Amino acid sequence: MVRTGSLLSTAVVATRHGGPEVLKVRAFDIAAPEPGEVRVRVEAAGISYADLLMCQGLHPERRRAPFVPGWDVVGEVESVGSEIRNVAVGDRVAALSIVGGWAEHAVVPGSLVVPVPPALESTAAVCLVMDYIVAYQMLTRSTSVRRSNTVLIQGAGGGVGTALMQLARPMGVQVLGTDREKKRSHIESEGGILIDFEREDVVDRCHELTDGQGVDAAFDGIGATARESLRAVRPGGRLVWFGMVTLLSGGARDLRKSARTVANTAAVFAQNLRPRGKRTSLYSIQELARRHPDWYRDDLAALLAMLADGHIKPHIAAVWKLDEVPAAVEALASGGALPGKQVVAVAAVRSNALSPRESRLNS
Repeated sequence: MVRTGSLLSTAVVATRHGGPEVLKVRAFDIAAPEPGEVRVRVEAAGISYADLLMCQGLHPERRRAPFVPGWDVVGEVESVGSEIRNVAVGDRVAALSIVGGWAEHAVVPGSLVVPVPPALESTAAVCLVMDYIVAYQMLTRSTSVRRSNTVLIQGAGGGVGTALMQLARPMGVQVLGTDREKKRSHIESEGGILIDFEREDVVDRCHELTDGQGVDAAFDGIGATARESLRAVRPGGRLVWFGMVTLLSGGARDLRKSARTVANTAAVFAQNLRPRGKRTSLYSIQELARRHPDWYRDDLAALLAMLADGHIKPHIAAVWKLDEVPAAVEALASGGALPGKQVVAVAAVRSNALSPRESRLNS
């Protein structure tokens, strides 16, 4: 039975914890917003490895099934809670939803909602909500990267890796990015230098490209590579660890890689006990946003302004329809996804945006 103030919405539902096979497109009851929440009609949402971890029940933000995944949304405000003062019904906004984004309607925290300039395409703007925020905050709040520094990005061809490259380039920071050979052209087009982890020793190559010094900072969203990343960092440098992709293999939990990740955790954080040694820190977008929602809003507003001014251009791997999300997640889990950000076009997007079919054909 639908509760008072709630509505039935078409959504992609994780029916139980597991891989892409647990995702079903069906009607789902979307609640009315609580006092500090906003309900939006979703125009676009993102797809990420964090969603896969949520589906598996491995992410710290684990939810009891059934639930609707989806960390990042752009849409139009259709109702607000009694405590909301920063946006009104009819406003177009971007929000860190954490859950609920893969639906026609989503309820999001009012503290993490930011107005979106009218001219921006929803599919481009949604790329900033998580991927670019993660990159921007790691570069500006987690580290003190400066011009002429060199950084290592593990998995540079993904959404966050692409954002890191785009934001580092105008800062005068050289990027060394690990990935497979097939993503060379993408990484080089963003100003990075590919290190093919399947054919090259990442640590040796980092030292070779920095005249034996090591990189000034490393950003690792892989997990099992954290110890390798730390070895590539120069004395006094920093590793920022922001993800655990290797907890999964093909969208399923990988116990062997999970054990390796746990072992790496102890090893890399032990370095923090050494005076003047290398430093490791964890970055969590949701934890930082909850502690400092003003930082999140300020940083996302700054990125939206950069997008409006043409200073950044998100690389969209593919745009999918809502009923295609299970197939999109399967492609992401299997490693078949193209470079950049996977995006869902939920409602009609701006007229100058590509259709889902056109976007995949042109990728």
